[in-house]
Amino acid sequence: MDLRSDHQEKIGEHVTSRTRYSFYNFLVSTLAAIILPLVGFIKVRLFKDLYGSDVNGLQLTIAQFITFLNICELAYSLAFRQLLYHPLADGDHERVKEIYHGAVKVFRITGCVVIAASIAVSLLFPDFSESPFSYWVTAGTFLLMALPYGISYFLMGPNFVIMADQKEYKINIWIQSIAILRMLAMVIAILLKQPFLWMLIIEAFNILGSNTLARHIALKEYPWLKEKPQQTDDSSFRKKAGYAVVQRLSELATTQTDNIVVSGFMGYTMSSVYGIYSYLTDNIGKITQSMVQSPMNSFGNLFAEKQADSYPVFTEFFNFSTYISTVVATVIFIVMPQFVPVWMGDPLYNASIPICFLFGLNIFYVTMRQPVIIARDANGLYVNARNNAYLLAIVKIVLSILLVQKLGLLGVVMATTIAYWGIDFTYNPGLVYRNVFHRSVKDYYFMVLNRLAVAGLIGAFGFVIWNRFFAAGSITVVRLILNIVILGFLIAVITTAVYWLLYRSFRNLYVRLKGVLARRRRQKKEGR
Repeated sequence: MDLRSDHQEKIGEHVTSRTRYSFYNFLVSTLAAIILPLVGFIKVRLFKDLYGSDVNGLQLTIAQFITFLNICELAYSLAFRQLLYHPLADGDHERVKEIYHGAVKVFRITGCVVIAASIAVSLLFPDFSESPFSYWVTAGTFLLMALPYGISYFLMGPNFVIMADQKEYKINIWIQSIAILRMLAMVIAILLKQPFLWMLIIEAFNILGSNTLARHIALKEYPWLKEKPQQTDDSSFRKKAGYAVVQRLSELATTQTDNIVVSGFMGYTMSSVYGIYSYLTDNIGKITQSMVQSPMNSFGNLFAEKQADSYPVFTEFFNFSTYISTVVATVIFIVMPQFVPVWMGDPLYNASIPICFLFGLNIFYVTMRQPVIIARDANGLYVNARNNAYLLAIVKIVLSILLVQKLGLLGVVMATTIAYWGIDFTYNPGLVYRNVFHRSVKDYYFMVLNRLAVAGLIGAFGFVIWNRFFAAGSITVVRLILNIVILGFLIAVITTAVYWLLYRSFRNLYVRLKGVLARRRRQKKEGR
């Protein structure tokens, strides 16, 4: 009985530590995700006014090309962390070193490939669409934006270890601080009417500086990573990385091709318009996803413990994600038609209600799906999802090309919606429910449709309230933001009340967090 009690207490301590680290990660990520867009909203408007919509569209298009050149970074992070969950949980430093040193070799080779590919693509890119710059200035712009990402592969590795160990906040707080300084530096440079070249230099310092600092902090936390392992030819990372790259390619095809398609068919100015819509929705989406993704490594470590009952935690996690997505998606849909043209001060950026509705629906989906994707990746099931990833990428790209020619910007957003709900929604939940939870996927679909209906009703109510009491007549930016805050608070209160009344797992999440805080206070009193 004593051994069993000790074992249960140890599991409880592990859960408390995981939850505490997840909270730290959540806090740092969320604060940064809020501060950066606030400064960014000022920067985007100033950037457009000084350099023009066509230059803004050009840099947005280059950025999306670079995400494909840099496809391996997040894919490697996923594969690397998934391999480290078990050895880190077991305190097996030797196994961690074997995986780490095997992965570093791959990182360096990839860095060389990315640098070479960046040079090659930069020479071809000026012919993609009509540029506001000359051939060589356009090519140089592409190269200056791309090269820092290639160099960063020689710095990464230690930061992935600290992320897998749920201590991401130790590096994230510095990385996000540098990102905030980068945004402020850009605003100052624009106010001083500096050349566009300054934007590229500041961005390069941001990428290289944050990666260098993250590496230094991680190696200080785990100095034994510098030691050479007994086995130096571990290939486990290479085997996992390929599958992770496929998944990342699918995600990029779904989320990072829109500006490329719009630029190709409609030009850089319309790419700027679409980019502004995306900037608003993507940054709001980053806030919600940072909230949901912060417990990712905690969830991975939960699956590493066979004694842990993961499904109740999953349902609590799911209710948290749909709660957040309901509040954010409904507010985006309601206020976006009025906010964007007031923010940019240009009727060119007017957003139709159908476009705003689909953007809101897409934000709801990408936030809601995170618990399933995290459960899939934590259990290494992204390996099984390769063919679905190919299908998702192909459907999204083909539909974007077809629909943009018929429906313009609406067609691009619609292609994303169809790909999400038609392909991704019908595959990944079934994969996780069959292989991880051993339950019928109908349980998941019922939960989703139920919460989607709740979001629809709350959104319809908010839409009526907004247009009746808040949206009438001309309005200043400050007054508009105040109205949005009031609406957001109202939607949050209503959603909280509905979720509390309808969903037991949502109430259980509150009880869990309350228990963790109580245990933490008790440990402090005991001097632990």
